[in-house]
Amino acid sequence: MKKSAVWVVIQMVHGEAKAREACERLTGEGFMIRIRSLSGEAEEQVYEVLALSSEAREARRALLEWGL
Repeated sequence: MKKSAVWVVIQMVHGEAKAREACERLTGEGFMIRIRSLSGEAEEQVYEVLALSSEAREARRALLEWGL
């Protein structure tokens, strides 16, 4: 049986620009990252930043170190 990847929310941000910045920085460091839009309008839209469960702790730590 093929095991599927489990994605975990590591951060919630307001605005697409912040979500994309987090995604680009993390993928640049080799993390597997996704972003998902939740709700809101324009800059107030809420996004989830997701990482593989196996990388979630390290990805969160990187975001904290970068102040994102």
